Amino acid sequence: MENRDGFIPKEDIEFERELREQEREEKELREKLEAERRETEEKERAEYEKNLQDKKIELVKLRQGVIESSDVVKEVHEEPQKLTFGQKISGVWYRSKWLIIFIVVVAAAFAYIIYDSATAVQPDFTVLAISDDTALYYRTVELEEFIESFADDINGDGKVNVMIYNISTDYSDATMASSNQVQLMSQLMTGENVIVVSDNEELPDFEFIDFRERFPDDERITERGLLLSSPLAKEKLKWEAMPDSLFIGIRSPEKLLATAKEQMQAHVDDATPVFERIREAVESGEE
Repeated sequence: MENRDGFIPKEDIEFERELREQEREEKELREKLEAERRETEEKERAEYEKNLQDKKIELVKLRQGVIESSDVVKEVHEEPQKLTFGQKISGVWYRSKWLIIFIVVVAAAFAYIIYDSATAVQPDFTVLAISDDTALYYRTVELEEFIESFADDINGDGKVNVMIYNISTDYSDATMASSNQVQLMSQLMTGENVIVVSDNEELPDFEFIDFRERFPDDERITERGLLLSSPLAKEKLKWEAMPDSLFIGIRSPEKLLATAKEQMQAHVDDATPVFERIREAVESGEE
């Protein structure tokens, strides 16, 4: 092999030798450290396994009654840690918070339903106000007060309460026609709604008690009921332009889908005195 030392500067040759020597020393140092690390890990593992084995042996001796105490297995004879009340509550909340939240929400819902049922005002009479005009709807409060002034405390709660169900028979709006018809039919299936106030001269599926035989001389009585257009009714309902066709009537008792005929008859018996008092007041012009 051709000797090329004469072509490479002496300083470069020395630098390369020092660099190789340094790399060799660093490699030896890394190998030494790696060997020491493995040796330390092996010692620690061996010591851990020995301690674990010693604890197992001591634990067996304790359980078999061979020894009464052990420094190796101290936790066997340690008293359980006593938790404060706050720590216990915190632990229960941490483990079961979603269940607790669910129970609280359900309990609150039931409490509201019970409270609402207990405090809700139960009306003595429910009245169907049926019209294709909004004029009757706008006088809901006045109509309630007018009928209440002639009604009795049927449910015995110490006060008279009348509830008005407003039902529109204006079917010109196709989007609302079906809804209005369903509302009317559903109310007709309830035997409690025996009093009807309406200015509609044609009410399909209605049968009213005919009071003409009972009051033959009263020109306000028709086959459907009592025509309300009078000075008294106009004043109480604040309705000077009250239509002459506005009447109040009582539905004939019949067997309904949700009510027996006898039940509806009982509501009719309660409503009839109210009708008669209104007739007398309208005739005399006094409340």
